[in-house]
Amino acid sequence: MNQAATPIAPITQIPPFTEFSEAELAELLPRVQRRTYRAEETIFREGDPPSFVYYVLNGEINLTLTSEERRVTVGKFTAGRLLGIQTIFDDGPQFLSATALTPTTVLAVPRGDLVGILRRHPDAVLKMAAIFATQIRAAALLVAEMQFLDLPVRLAKRILELAEAAGPGRSGGAAVRVTQKELSELAGATRGGVNRALKRLEHLGLVRISRGTITVVAPDRLRRIAQQEPLPMILGISHPSQ
Repeated sequence: MNQAATPIAPITQIPPFTEFSEAELAELLPRVQRRTYRAEETIFREGDPPSFVYYVLNGEINLTLTSEERRVTVGKFTAGRLLGIQTIFDDGPQFLSATALTPTTVLAVPRGDLVGILRRHPDAVLKMAAIFATQIRAAALLVAEMQFLDLPVRLAKRILELAEAAGPGRSGGAAVRVTQKELSELAGATRGGVNRALKRLEHLGLVRISRGTITVVAPDRLRRIAQQEPLPMILGISHPSQ
């Protein structure tokens, strides 16, 4: 991990930083650290103190939970997102681990300095809370999908989301870097179930599978599956495969 001088943009162009005065930004920005991580390098671990809020400049971050010997992927963060917002509202330790999936650069904003400025800006706090609420809603939606949607529908949703993150507006032809283990964790299914469902999607000409990547071949058709419930019978996959 390296640290270098922090540029003013683009972090000042997103909430809540857009609410701060030039004097407050001049106070905060010199304390912000630009950090680069190699692929597979840890950014923070479960149990770490809440020291920073991270703005992702580039790359991709994997979020995981651990239980005994098992580690489960629960989400991915890409460029333009704020990671660790909950530390603004909660003094507790990190409840997730964050690892760089690819070479990744972040801006690490010291939590204490940020909280000190936020105390003077109720509107900025509300904007930060709104971003946090959106993240909570997304997490709740994932739980609901695992309960109510069939596996191929969930897979279609996750693949499209990953493709959009890899190239916004260009999901067609986008190559998603993800292992079947990670995809099974994101979809809340067994690796065997995911493997069978992916092969069926590939047979239908919707995706192309290669080692470590999935390429979206027919985004419109895949999107129709993602938007349908119950499961389209053409897929020929039932609940037991989950």
